[in-house]
Amino acid sequence: MRKTNRPAAALLALAAALTGCAGTGPGAPEDRAAPEDCVTDYAEGRDYFPDKATVEESELWDIAYHGSWKTITLTDTEDAAGGDLTYVLYQCGTPRPEAAGELADALFVQVPVTSVSVTSFNALAMVDRLGEADTVTGLSGQLLGNAERDAWYAGVVEEAGGPMSIGEYTDLDREAVLGLGTEVILMSGFGAGFDDVSNARAAGLPGVSVSNRMEGDALASAEWIKMVGAFYNAEGAANAEFDAIRSEFDEVVATVSGAVADREAGYLCVSPERGCEFVHAHGERTLAGRLLARLGADNVFAPGNEGPNGRPYDYEEAVGTAADADFFVVYDPMELTLDALDADPRFDRFRPLAEGAFVAGADANFEECRAKTYLDVDVLVRDFAIGMAPELFPGERGTCFTRPS
Repeated sequence: MRKTNRPAAALLALAAALTGCAGTGPGAPEDRAAPEDCVTDYAEGRDYFPDKATVEESELWDIAYHGSWKTITLTDTEDAAGGDLTYVLYQCGTPRPEAAGELADALFVQVPVTSVSVTSFNALAMVDRLGEADTVTGLSGQLLGNAERDAWYAGVVEEAGGPMSIGEYTDLDREAVLGLGTEVILMSGFGAGFDDVSNARAAGLPGVSVSNRMEGDALASAEWIKMVGAFYNAEGAANAEFDAIRSEFDEVVATVSGAVADREAGYLCVSPERGCEFVHAHGERTLAGRLLARLGADNVFAPGNEGPNGRPYDYEEAVGTAADADFFVVYDPMELTLDALDADPRFDRFRPLAEGAFVAGADANFEECRAKTYLDVDVLVRDFAIGMAPELFPGERGTCFTRPS
């Protein structure tokens, strides 16, 4: 049972979290109390961020630098009215900017952060790729559970040194978050109708929205590694990682250019165990839908499918819509996909499913790929390309999406 009375130490930890003081809560390692790169000779007007991020692809966030502090402004994807969220990141050892005017409602965080909780699997992939997994002191129960069945998650948890459970993103354990001296909680920012980040902030917790899955373009999604990197003063590393992703991504697109122009494809879910009553497919406004278009394929589920997360189709509508399809990407694990196809003969009406002309999630590393594919979009686009045009990638198999054996 969750306790209702917080100890004094937890209240002190809350103050530390909300002002950005590093690692002062119980459970935080001693070496996190005073980061080595804290400023000891502050001088007004000096630039304390020699490495800077520039937003090139994203439509949902931006960053500005102000000497000893920086501001990140991003679209509040939980707000149907399109409001903004502001985070003020100020260098350890320098004055905290005044919470006034446009900054009155901002979340103030002292950087570089050293005690981080994570409930977003996309954000965890970014933290890991930046080499900052050792700062993770708290994880949602779902992410910790994944460590019991996935080698990548297990490695991240080991690198983190045994992070504590902080509940789930829809029901955070406030006492656990406070007790860890958490400076930020990296959370998934989904669309209108979700309120995970809003509820965390309303409860006085330092929730940060990582909304990369709401981007329409794959490279824009990957660029969120720069946003996460800014909390670590790791803009240089984040820039390098993004440039590497973009280079590989562009190479695949150039290789496939024109080769799949006559392919009718779709991105869909079929497994009832994962919430698909029959078919749930992505249209042209989703990241996967735009990825198909980027490769030059026609998305059979694009007409009338404007939702940012796609929409469900019943049997008759799905069969009619996908009548000309010759290739599918199924985003269920392969085992569940094959189970669904065996259990429901209606799927034989879809030519790609009947003929095995599809790729589905690789069972062996499904959870790892679920965390990484919206960051490692170079891997994602290569998997799509190998599935549609295997002749262009002789001897290669997909990493996260593979054809049935």
